[in-house]
Amino acid sequence: RGGGGRAKRFASVPRYVETLVVADESMVKFHGDDLQHYLLTLMATAARLYKHPSIRNPIQISVVKFLLIGQDDKGPKVTGNAALTLRNFCAWQKKWNKVSDKHPEYWDTAILFTKQDLCGATTCDTLGMADVGTMCDPKRSCSVIEDDGLPSAFTTAHELGHVFNMPHDNVKACEEVFGRLKTNHMMSPTLIQIDRANPWSACSAAIITDFLDSGHGDCLLDQPAKPIPLPEDLPGTSYSLNQQCELAFGVGSKPCPYMQYCAKLWCTGKARGQIVCQTRHFPWADGTGCGEGRFCLKGACVERHNISKYRVDGGWAKWAPYGQCSRTCGGGVQLAKRECTDPVPANGGSYCEGIRVKYRSCNLEPWKSFREEQCEAFNGYSHSTNRLTASVSWVPKYSGVSPRDKCKLICRANGTGYFYVLAPKVVDGTPCSPDSTSVCVQGKCIKAGCDGKLGSKKKFDKCSVCGGDNKSCKKVSGLFTKPMHGYNFVVVIPAGASNIDIRQRGYKGLISDDNYLALKNGQGKYLLNGHFIVSAVERDLMVKGSVLRYSGTGTAVESLQAFKPIQEPLTLEVLSVGKMTPPRVRYSFYLPKERPSLPPPSLDSPNTRAKWDQKDLPMQQWQIILSNHRCDEVLGLMHPGLAGDDLETRVVRRAPAASPGQVGRWWLYFRFLLMFMT
Repeated sequence: RGGGGRAKRFASVPRYVETLVVADESMVKFHGDDLQHYLLTLMATAARLYKHPSIRNPIQISVVKFLLIGQDDKGPKVTGNAALTLRNFCAWQKKWNKVSDKHPEYWDTAILFTKQDLCGATTCDTLGMADVGTMCDPKRSCSVIEDDGLPSAFTTAHELGHVFNMPHDNVKACEEVFGRLKTNHMMSPTLIQIDRANPWSACSAAIITDFLDSGHGDCLLDQPAKPIPLPEDLPGTSYSLNQQCELAFGVGSKPCPYMQYCAKLWCTGKARGQIVCQTRHFPWADGTGCGEGRFCLKGACVERHNISKYRVDGGWAKWAPYGQCSRTCGGGVQLAKRECTDPVPANGGSYCEGIRVKYRSCNLEPWKSFREEQCEAFNGYSHSTNRLTASVSWVPKYSGVSPRDKCKLICRANGTGYFYVLAPKVVDGTPCSPDSTSVCVQGKCIKAGCDGKLGSKKKFDKCSVCGGDNKSCKKVSGLFTKPMHGYNFVVVIPAGASNIDIRQRGYKGLISDDNYLALKNGQGKYLLNGHFIVSAVERDLMVKGSVLRYSGTGTAVESLQAFKPIQEPLTLEVLSVGKMTPPRVRYSFYLPKERPSLPPPSLDSPNTRAKWDQKDLPMQQWQIILSNHRCDEVLGLMHPGLAGDDLETRVVRRAPAASPGQVGRWWLYFRFLLMFMT
């Protein structure tokens, strides 16, 4: 039993679906001694479908345990209610499964076969049922199949497809990407005539690939120790046309006369006392004889000796060129793919293994929060709920999001606690979180450096300098323990501060000690716990340039943390009420060290006569800083009586400072020319 662990992302890796096959009492009564061979024949057909290259993944269906439920056995309760039967079976099989995936009889999924007529919510045309996307979930990875003869193999493969997260081909998600799909694939809502050359649609292949790439199929990486052998012969060699009819329509059913060879199987039956012909819309079983030296294969009558029995393993074709960059700036991703088409696997040959998608960074010029832009694109979308207004605006949600969901576009309605998944994936190149340099690629979080390059190991230092040595900033820290009733000033956190860490420990470890962190922005507006209203749950505080993570008051250690530099000053306070137990607030942050002042340039310097710099700098917001005051233009610092035409400015020198895109100070030296009328 090998393998296990975790699969590489964007890689074609063998998967082994260890399966429990269960037959209830109705199956035992109908099939008798042939039951095990019959069900293994169905599983062999389903396994061949999952070996087909159109699924674009190496998947092997194996049976590790076979259970027959007799009259005296305590099996799951089976009724005509398909959903209830599925619930009962899922709970029952969970009790029988082994605890450890390493046990040779542990199964990844369980299948119950029954002769009971299963009914859905409105009709009794249901032939099977399974929950979507439950593979590797021990409580829910199961399906129920109504036995209606050899075509039940296709029902089995269909329901397993649901367990692998595949929807029906006619759902909106499939049609939006792949257009209207044909109705002859395995995940069609109604199984009638399957395209045996391409049984799986492009949508099914894409969704199962994404499901496995996301880590939902990692329990399938280990090979079964002692799988039960599946029949290698085609089903038609074991079951004649007469037997195929009886399996589908009951004892006494016969093939109808004048049938076209290997096409739809028509069998006799009775309706209102009359002999009629009926069909399940499936062809004669593969391997059924159709003349001297001929047999049926994929719905056609072919000569036995013309069929190639040589196994052909698949091979990778050349890499396609890298596609378009996912972003115009701010760090995007380009993808290149290759297909298993040189050659295409055939006759049970293995599908290609190895990396199928490679990626690289592109357009690394900095820009504002890309996730914020993606949420803003949904402004005005009320998510079909009356809890939100048509003027709703959306902001990113970071707190409380599991690591597996970091690359989904989860947005919160601003000013409320409501949040939704507005898109299953963020755009490639979006940071996984505000305190991480890793980025999302095809819905997966991939490691990247602070330089925006995938695979880079560069990190921000404590000064928020990429690849820095922690020498360009200084640490500011303090402790506050003596409050008065109400709001107490603690410290002003200046603009440019990074790696902010604020913690308020509850008195004697208590959660409710009546002390709460509060925060105001540069305009004096409360961002957190103002006006004697506190937030018990964790939340994100969006400030200029950064995101502050707040733990909520429902913890013994109340915390506020930010990784990136803030671009506005913040005032930290402590709200003390009630019993006035002493708070213990520790804070720390890092500030850029003051740069030595540079002598002003001589007005006779040739630099002062330099021409205007006409270089185009797209998507970069240049700011002018004079005397530690931030402004958008120099005129804002001049005497209000001066007209705009009276003042002419030229940038004559720019001192070395932080790299473009990094928070720091740009020292700009100006030459001013004032003209007065006398």
